[in-house]
Amino acid sequence: MERKLWWIKVLVSSVFVFSYFNVYCQDIVAITQSSNLRINLQGIRNNKGVILLSFFSSADGYPSDASKADQKIRMPVKKLQLPIFFKNIKPGKYAIALLHDEDEDGKMATTFLGLPKEGYGFSNNVIGLAGPPSYQKASFIVPASGTEILIKVRY
Repeated sequence: MERKLWWIKVLVSSVFVFSYFNVYCQDIVAITQSSNLRINLQGIRNNKGVILLSFFSSADGYPSDASKADQKIRMPVKKLQLPIFFKNIKPGKYAIALLHDEDEDGKMATTFLGLPKEGYGFSNNVIGLAGPPSYQKASFIVPASGTEILIKVRY
């Protein structure tokens, strides 16, 4: 009888250990699975100022509140290395907002009518009718294998 109990204890312990190991390995895969995103820019009109690029994984803050962006890049146009890379991104849905901040004040310069004076762009090259496009229209999928996009800068 004691011998049967020993085997039952080994069996139960083995099931527990393998179950824990399986969950642990799934967590490691989820943590280490990442992608790269290559962004090509087209249409920058001069080498003044900086490029501000904000990378959002949700509509919260998109596109005007860069403090809520997952990642941000601020790069002098004179030193701009194209393409721009975002590395180690979790696969998923994202949207990008870009500003060519020629006067380097950190915000979009506008006319008295509210029209942009500086260059801007969005992922999917979408434009809004009376303001920036929605997160839904600008969003795109970054698969586990990575992806490449083009953003046209408009003035």
